[in-house]
Amino acid sequence: MQAEAASVDPHEQLFVTARKRFVPVYNQTPAGARELTLYCGMREITFDEPDLFPWAEKLIKEDSFLAGASISWASPPLEWPRVQGLLEALLAEGILDREPPGKTIGQLPSSAMHLAFLKSEATRPVVAGPRFWNPDPGSVLDEVVGRGVEPGYIESVVPVHRIAHAALDREGRQVGEVNTFPEILRLKIPTEWRTCNYAGSRYHDDTPMNMTALRSMIAHWRPVLRATLAVREEFLRRYPPLGDGTWRLGEVHFLSSGILALVGFELMRWRDPVKNGELDPVLSSLFRVTDGVRMVAAHIMDAPRLDSTYDTKIVARDITEMAEREDQFLSAKGVCAGPQNMIDEFVATLLDGKALATPTEPLPQWAQDIPAALDYGLLGIQVYAAVYCTWMRMTRAYTEIREALLSRGGPAPLREGMERDFKIITAVRGHDERQRQWSEAFAHRMFNHAQTGIRGVFERQDLAALLTPPEGLLSEGAKGALRDLFASLGAEPVALPLLEFLRFERNALRTVTGVQERINALLGRPKPASPLTGAQLAIHHLLRRGSPGAVPSLVDLLRETLDVDIQNHAGATTVSHGGQSLVLH
Repeated sequence: MQAEAASVDPHEQLFVTARKRFVPVYNQTPAGARELTLYCGMREITFDEPDLFPWAEKLIKEDSFLAGASISWASPPLEWPRVQGLLEALLAEGILDREPPGKTIGQLPSSAMHLAFLKSEATRPVVAGPRFWNPDPGSVLDEVVGRGVEPGYIESVVPVHRIAHAALDREGRQVGEVNTFPEILRLKIPTEWRTCNYAGSRYHDDTPMNMTALRSMIAHWRPVLRATLAVREEFLRRYPPLGDGTWRLGEVHFLSSGILALVGFELMRWRDPVKNGELDPVLSSLFRVTDGVRMVAAHIMDAPRLDSTYDTKIVARDITEMAEREDQFLSAKGVCAGPQNMIDEFVATLLDGKALATPTEPLPQWAQDIPAALDYGLLGIQVYAAVYCTWMRMTRAYTEIREALLSRGGPAPLREGMERDFKIITAVRGHDERQRQWSEAFAHRMFNHAQTGIRGVFERQDLAALLTPPEGLLSEGAKGALRDLFASLGAEPVALPLLEFLRFERNALRTVTGVQERINALLGRPKPASPLTGAQLAIHHLLRRGSPGAVPSLVDLLRETLDVDIQNHAGATTVSHGGQSLVLH
């Protein structure tokens, strides 16, 4: 910690500015040494000298202390010059202060960030009334992004783990609350906000917590836990426990996704679905508390720096500790409203099968759909895995085209659009080949292992093999046609990376369509009349536009900047420009 700070006198009183926000975590360095990191919101303070560990542990237990007295926090006591340097650095970082924090009674005043959020809420564009994906997603998508799909493809553009978000329950609350996807479908529903007083990363955060959702959760807590145990019981029939009290991280993701799919199944089945506005609040509360576990598990597996995979063994406390460490309790709109005791109880119920303390009533009728809902969730994971790999390949094409344009030049509109889009790709690390390869491997493993838990007789397939283009698909003739077209537009570097992406997308579309057929049969939904296209897959990111995790569409960029329109589906690729079209096979 290097910082310039005013000299600290051993006789002065210092104050810890946000003691309750500290989360201590011991880590092992690549060299095998032990280090202690204190997480405080988005800040990290690392101690790698073992004799400072007791000093740091004592620091986060104090509200205030006499500077000189802190030398005795370690044994043997530390030398004052060394402690003085630590204190001055912590003052410079705002961890310590010479003035006591202002005392407040009751609710803290809203932060500037939250006031700005409330102001934006007043002018935020939103649809005129409740919308949902069943039975006519095409009309909803046409309304919000100008591009639609048939019902039989909706899971390709709205993932199963988000498909229930926009629905209203019987309490008039949307399942996704403030995180409803897509944002345009999030209604302006009265919500009570309160500054968070929970210890840890959320403590007095600039964004508050949703008290309305928390009150609903508390009211339905016992039935939520009962439903969790019921889904867990069915899940363990398909993925037997390891027997040593641990879970595979990937199966935590599967189980939590299956619970979310139970809510989606009730709303999306073709025959007698639950109508929008009639959803059991137990199910909406179950969804909200479970989604946090799914997000943490997915985040851990898709981050190469954490070096965790499907087979990484974990226990319940690992989930909550990682949520703190990776700031998963925080978002730009609000912090997690769940008290730590409820979070701990839920995760213990989910992973350890913690029994309920008191008897409960029998499960409602929707519990009979749990087996089918788990199939829905696992099939949805397969769809998402194939689509996710497609976006990884598209970001690779973006990277290759940008590098070629930087060295060889190209039309100004294309270069400007490429630089604009590449900033978005960089934000999600899509430019990083290691991240791309890690994400594709993660998706392959999820697709393949999902097959283990899906009921029925079917051929087990490997996603990497399914997505490998066959010999002859868009070969020399297609390559020459694309090269000639883009050379005539002064953008020849586009041709080869674009061709490789289109070849990959063709196979992905075939794979996704095959899984969608099984989803449609499960839901009793009619088969689509038309093939699924790449332009339709891109709807997912049109819905996410402006939010973290979205990526731009290369095909849309080429249409915007070069007036080249590309229609890609499993059976053919059509490229149009200047009134002429080429069909590439």
